[in-house]
Amino acid sequence: MRAFLLLLLSLGSAWLQAAEHTWIAPAWTARNTPVVTVDSILLRDTLSRLYITLKQPPHTTLTLHDDWVIQDSLGNFTARIKDVDGVDFNRIFQFDDDSTVAVEMDFPPLPASCSEFDLIGNKPSGEIRVIGLSLNRQQSPVALSPQPATRPSPPLPVITFEPDTAWLQGRFIGYHRRLNLPDGKIVLTDLLTRQQTTIEVPVADDGTFAVQLPLCHPVQQKLILGDRYIPFYIEPDDTLSLQIPLDELLAPYRNIREIEQNCTHLIYQGRNAQANYELRQIRLQEAETDDNWMQALRTLSPSLYYRSEENKLKVKLERLNHDWQAQKLSSKAYLLSILNNYYLFISHLIVYNTIKNINTDSEYSKYRKIEIPFATIYPLKEPLSVVSEYYLPFITLLENQANSTTPPDWTSVEFIEALEARNVDLLPEEKEALRLALDGNTAITPQTQAVIQQLNNRCEKEQISMREEKLRQWSEESYRNRFGSPDDFTRQLLDARRVVRLWQSLHRALTIREQSEFTITIIDPPLRFAVKRITSRPDR
Repeated sequence: MRAFLLLLLSLGSAWLQAAEHTWIAPAWTARNTPVVTVDSILLRDTLSRLYITLKQPPHTTLTLHDDWVIQDSLGNFTARIKDVDGVDFNRIFQFDDDSTVAVEMDFPPLPASCSEFDLIGNKPSGEIRVIGLSLNRQQSPVALSPQPATRPSPPLPVITFEPDTAWLQGRFIGYHRRLNLPDGKIVLTDLLTRQQTTIEVPVADDGTFAVQLPLCHPVQQKLILGDRYIPFYIEPDDTLSLQIPLDELLAPYRNIREIEQNCTHLIYQGRNAQANYELRQIRLQEAETDDNWMQALRTLSPSLYYRSEENKLKVKLERLNHDWQAQKLSSKAYLLSILNNYYLFISHLIVYNTIKNINTDSEYSKYRKIEIPFATIYPLKEPLSVVSEYYLPFITLLENQANSTTPPDWTSVEFIEALEARNVDLLPEEKEALRLALDGNTAITPQTQAVIQQLNNRCEKEQISMREEKLRQWSEESYRNRFGSPDDFTRQLLDARRVVRLWQSLHRALTIREQSEFTITIIDPPLRFAVKRITSRPDR
């Protein structure tokens, strides 16, 4: 009897061994997040069990929903999850200091013919996909290339505002079409016309991409993939290549700056590769310094807030100067980083003053006293400022402030003198109508309105000229009170943008006389030529 039982047990053991198999470290083709790693797969006649490690930053949370499925690549076989161990479905759990949580997922048994499958789930909170889990291959360690040797950056570019083209190309390492990732995109804003253009960046099946960028000057921009991004610096007539590991780009993060920090094996290639590496290094060094500015904005008094922002700027500039003197930075990355820091600093102050409703005229006088430790840099005078990451937001803030302030009204005497200076002979009834409209406190009669309408029709261009001159004088005085010299490049650019906006509102080309008059304060030759090129064509 005992021998029979031993034989029965041995037969049962052999049957169990034949009916189950475990695959350790199964190979996979692609995944859209490194949160999920399948450590092993247990196959039985009654179930398929996946042993999974979940990994996220410490003290972050995750929820596993009950919608997980395994399916073959063609979708002919689909099996829904039956059970999970290690966490509860549809309940938030937290990662401890070791950043990992082990779970087991049970699914129905796989068909005997299945050699690989996809694992898909968590659609309600950001779908997770692991594509091509293999039942006959083990995962090999992924060897990511180190940063290649780079050559020195070319000299600082000359800002000509001439339309040109740049090429951005590269590859997402670990890409697969079945990951259902979106295509990339780049958002470019024209500095003069304000027109925002979204450049679609299609991704091929092998993860490669290549796109043309219409540029008039160098830019510091971002390649966006869903809710992730890769910063880059590129110049007109330039080709920049990127190698982007998806596992690093799509890693979970707590703070948005961690997106770039996670991409430790990002590779730039091209003549400006070294500048891109150096700018990235500086961004990562400075990111933590800039994190708390919103909290400071809410809690600090004006003097303390200003001192806090100024101290941060000085620390960053001293570090940049030290690295440049030690030849750890090229002049290009050094200069662009100083401009980035200057305009971020000044934008923070403008935002603070706007929110707190502080009289900015008295505050702006301090900005002019900032000492920049680089003899050739005068940010408001430097055309290269347009390359700064924060320059466009800065001038937009200035324009928004100007738009929220009502320019001085016309008096009838000023209006009449301005028309007569433009050789417009006014009739007595027209002068009287202007006095009633501009100086009077009573309602304007239909007869007066008719006279003014006839005057408007007769001297429309002259009135446009008058208005532009008054706006220019008013904005020039406001600018002088804040920044000093009204003829620096930034002031010229603000005038250029106003002229282009006027051209857009008129829906016609400006006459040669109008161009000459309205651009009189724009003395930078490339900028002046660019404005004339734009406004000489009909809008729309």
